[in-house]
Amino acid sequence: MKTKHTKASKTNTTATAYAPSHWTREAAAKIKATAANTIPPFNLAKLKTLMPGWHFWDWWYAMNEQNQVANVGGYTVIVGLARPVDDVESANARMVFFYSKDGLHYTAGGYLFGEKRLFDDCQEWSGSTLLRDDGKLQTFYTVAQGVELNGNWQTRQRFATAIQNVTASDAALVIDVPHYHDLLAEPDGRFYETAEQASLREVRFPTAHSRSFGSDQTENTCFRDILYYKCPRTGRRFGLFEANTGTEVCPAGSIKRAYIGSDRFEPEYEPTIDDLKANGCIGILEFTNDENTFVEFMPPLLTANLVTDEIERINIIDHDGHVYLFCVGHGNKNTLVTHNDDLSNRDYLLGFRGKSLFGPFEPMNGSGVVVQQKSLGAPYAGQEQNQQYVYSWKLVPTAKAGVFDCVGYANYSTNEIGQVVPVKSAAPTLEVRIKGLQSDIVGMKYDVQPVQEAAPQVAPSDAGTPSAGGYGHS
Repeated sequence: MKTKHTKASKTNTTATAYAPSHWTREAAAKIKATAANTIPPFNLAKLKTLMPGWHFWDWWYAMNEQNQVANVGGYTVIVGLARPVDDVESANARMVFFYSKDGLHYTAGGYLFGEKRLFDDCQEWSGSTLLRDDGKLQTFYTVAQGVELNGNWQTRQRFATAIQNVTASDAALVIDVPHYHDLLAEPDGRFYETAEQASLREVRFPTAHSRSFGSDQTENTCFRDILYYKCPRTGRRFGLFEANTGTEVCPAGSIKRAYIGSDRFEPEYEPTIDDLKANGCIGILEFTNDENTFVEFMPPLLTANLVTDEIERINIIDHDGHVYLFCVGHGNKNTLVTHNDDLSNRDYLLGFRGKSLFGPFEPMNGSGVVVQQKSLGAPYAGQEQNQQYVYSWKLVPTAKAGVFDCVGYANYSTNEIGQVVPVKSAAPTLEVRIKGLQSDIVGMKYDVQPVQEAAPQVAPSDAGTPSAGGYGHS
């Protein structure tokens, strides 16, 4: 592994005047299924495998500086994670891209960066892709590497960015290998927890509850899913991301009434050891140079202390004079699951509305839940066996006033000969209407489909290598 890329000189921290908002235990206790937030059953026959022989998940659209789906030389571009179906450990998770002329049928383009990873032993985890005003694509993503620290296993996560030239023709979209590709940031320990800090806390406070609950409160470290966002009000450029709080703001182990809720909710609450480990947050950094390669950390925008260690796939929408923050999570990783079985195997998209990027933020629909789904069966196993399972939702602006596309991935899809297979692919797109603090699901469509070709577009040739004529070729 390379070790020179610490980026200490590229990452600074700054104190600011705002205080983080909180997803409280009181809000989380209000989670329930409703007609407005429950994903309706979908037709698996219309859900096609995008890459035969490959899982495809945690995906996103290339967006422009105005936070709209980008037109990349006449094509719509999506980027996501992929691995061979027989790679059960996800050790070869890589980013791939697809492109489409009609915004419906997508052609596989291969690995986003070609055959070379930033580090030989890293996985590529999710992020975001920007079509810059200069016509180049810039991707912000997560470099993940497993490491054993203090006798327990952690995944060290850091941010990286790559800048690429693009050539579009009637026949294909070609994305060149990056001409810039380097680390961007790593947790500072002050605002955002490091893997070392998480591992030491697990040594001091081992998981106490019965694993039969399905909850996973082993000290988790998160620093991933970086989203580029340009504020339309100020023009300032930010990165929003999933993290855990560091030592300075709302640290793990701290207890505040603001984490719990109103005075009438759980007035005699005493946190368990596992509750105290929950310190998930939505983090923020600001880009400090024109190329978006230097950053400065800022304190978290929102925390989930005493509720969960993990709120993922951060997303942001400007709508109706407000800023809406979104993230996704698992009921199995919610501390309330130990006394609320209804949270087991319940996965959800959370939404929060604020007057500005810096809040304060209020949960939508009382609980925060915008979209949810519950899988029957044993914890975790129920999700794997659920042919209707979808996750990793992101909201995307549309031409319909107040209605947003909600995209994600599905655990099952239909292959090229019509068989339902346990292969991850793009899920049906939900249409979500937002009005103030309320939302409801108002439609569903199947608008991410493979190009109709006689032969598979991408098939595994050797471990972890898509063969689509090679990277960047038609």
